Amino acid sequence: MTAVSAAARRFPFSDYPKGWFQVAYSRDVAAGEVTSLRYFGRQLICYRGESGTVHVLDAYCPHLGADIAVGGTVRDDCVVCPFHGWSFDGRGVNVVIPYTKAPNRVARLRAWPTVERAGIIFVWHAPDGGEPEWELPKIPEADDAAFSFYAPDEARWRFRSHPQEVFENTVDIAHFATVHGVSAFGNLDVEQDGHQFRAVAEVNFETPRGPVSGAVDSELFGMGIDVVRHRGLGRSCTLLTVTPIDGEFVDARYTFFVALDPQTGEKTRMGMGFARDFCKQIEQDIPIWAAKIYRDKPALARGESAITEFRNWAQQSYAGGPR
Repeated sequence: MTAVSAAARRFPFSDYPKGWFQVAYSRDVAAGEVTSLRYFGRQLICYRGESGTVHVLDAYCPHLGADIAVGGTVRDDCVVCPFHGWSFDGRGVNVVIPYTKAPNRVARLRAWPTVERAGIIFVWHAPDGGEPEWELPKIPEADDAAFSFYAPDEARWRFRSHPQEVFENTVDIAHFATVHGVSAFGNLDVEQDGHQFRAVAEVNFETPRGPVSGAVDSELFGMGIDVVRHRGLGRSCTLLTVTPIDGEFVDARYTFFVALDPQTGEKTRMGMGFARDFCKQIEQDIPIWAAKIYRDKPALARGESAITEFRNWAQQSYAGGPR
């Protein structure tokens, strides 16, 4: 009998949804270095070749199984296994065996579709290994001189959960009062378009000058990326990415694009305040996510239909829908 993972017992859907997921920051992968990763229950490697292009491949050499991250090197745009010196290009194809005249065309590493955007390295995951079905969103703030990239080490967490559980918070308005102490939320509008799900929640922001009416605009792109912008307190942009590690734990990160003061060029107090608030709130949520179970047929209160809409939308991220 096959062992059932703890996550499978908690959640009635696949451990690894389909979509784009963060595996690193651009700053983490220097040219000529091989970086070890573990996501989707697999050992992976990430390297940046001489051309500057980033590649993500499975880690274990198809020859005799060495983990290429342990002592592997980069030569031109290829990665070289430390065990016998076999070279693989960014497609995962063996191109050189140093002690024979011809490479082994059957020997391949799985190559993960990889995109570097907004200072983040994403890979496409699909249960069948298929090619990407949609493009990553553009993040205009990443190329706007009025914003600064800010991703501190403390804005990263590893905990027991699933991406769907984390992103369900975007439509669970009631918990903002009980868990986060937000004083007032108004209407919640949701819409979906294929792989995109958008939730706009009216909210009063507490400021030193008193409450300011505004809104939180959250755009989900599949089950790996949430782009959040605020209305009412100036421009802001925050990315929350959640990537499954092993079917039980996830890796969650916040990336902030913080508005700059046009006079000083420094990050604004408002922008840094948003960053602190986001980190504080996810740390309030994590103990709940780590301990809760999934109610397939929840006893919802009046006005919570957006939770059902979100769950119906999320089904497209799994092969054949929920298990």
